[in-house]
Amino acid sequence: MGVVRSIVSAVAVLAAVAGAPAGAQDYPDRPVRIIVPFPAGGGTDALSRILAERLENQLQQKFFVENVSGAGGNIGANRIAQSEPDGYSLLIGPMGVVSVNPLIYRNTGTSIVDRLVPVSIVFETGHIIIVNPAVDARTLADLTSLSKRPGRALNFASGGIGTSTHLYAELFKVLTGASMTHVPYRGNGPALLDVVAGHAQVMFDQIASASEQVRAGKVRALAVTTPARLDILPDLPTVAEVGMPQLAGTSWTMLMAPQGTPDAVIQKLNQAITAVVAEQATRRKMEAIGASARASSAAEAAALLRSELERWRPVVAATGIQAN
Repeated sequence: MGVVRSIVSAVAVLAAVAGAPAGAQDYPDRPVRIIVPFPAGGGTDALSRILAERLENQLQQKFFVENVSGAGGNIGANRIAQSEPDGYSLLIGPMGVVSVNPLIYRNTGTSIVDRLVPVSIVFETGHIIIVNPAVDARTLADLTSLSKRPGRALNFASGGIGTSTHLYAELFKVLTGASMTHVPYRGNGPALLDVVAGHAQVMFDQIASASEQVRAGKVRALAVTTPARLDILPDLPTVAEVGMPQLAGTSWTMLMAPQGTPDAVIQKLNQAITAVVAEQATRRKMEAIGASARASSAAEAAALLRSELERWRPVVAATGIQAN
């Protein structure tokens, strides 16, 4: 009987393995593409390349970043939404692209996000309010006063309509009554370069994007939106310290896959991200540019996405932001 029972058990195990999705057994057995929906050079791009490097080390397969920018990130997001749901095409989904675009790109935004599924939250970063050094402002109060002076036109740059760099600036305007004109770019990198050059005066950039330029003295930082001061910029006050706690917050980014991607593949990616985020090497690299590595379950990421849609809905309504 023992032999028969052993044979039956072995057959059952083999049947279970044979019946499991191929992706669960073999994934990934070829290179995996990660689309960043912004140009190279911004904070999201830099952080995504760290993630790709660490996933490659974890899963022993090539993970490569492809930058596909335009339409506030919708072009890159749509590219993944239309891809084969096999786990070999993934999206870096920043907060603005996946939780705000559906509110402002009414013709396309919702349909794109509905064809994507979250894998995990992967990192988050606060924002840093910066100005070109020629701007006569050293505090947020200075910036507000300056923007209201007659004949003093201030432009603020962003990584695109509906991005977090746009929304935090609009929130600042709502809170203070500041008068600034929005100049959207095709990503944080080009926007930051124009603030450095003086073509735009102000930016509510991601810390991961702007911290190096701040340390180099090419832009002046006024405050950060994080709960505590940054180790990399310890003299810079938080927005709460300067009397504007309503502006505090971080923007998150999640890894997403096309709708229909096998659950087993989502789970394997999620487990790999959890392992990667636990690594000191990952944390050090992300913290060095002002971001925090973070992991979650797919369900937690989906719940965050739903809640953030509701968080930003009144801001979009109050400012009248529309892209099409």
